Amino acid sequence: MSEDIKTCINCGKPLADRVEEVERTGTGISLATGECSTYRVWFCVNKECVMFNTDLYREQIADRTDR
Repeated sequence: MSEDIKTCINCGKPLADRVEEVERTGTGISLATGECSTYRVWFCVNKECVMFNTDLYREQIADRTDR
């Protein structure tokens, strides 16, 4: 079990997490690069907290290139 448990900056309760994959896009003429970044997003699940369901931390966990 990980010692690095993230807690809410407001209520101090442990956060839940989900994984999101975001496709990176190029600038200018090129549209999609075919590359994705995967993030773990931590959010508050305490219904009594003002930060409920608010994304508080985002950490990159992987990069993927489909080339």
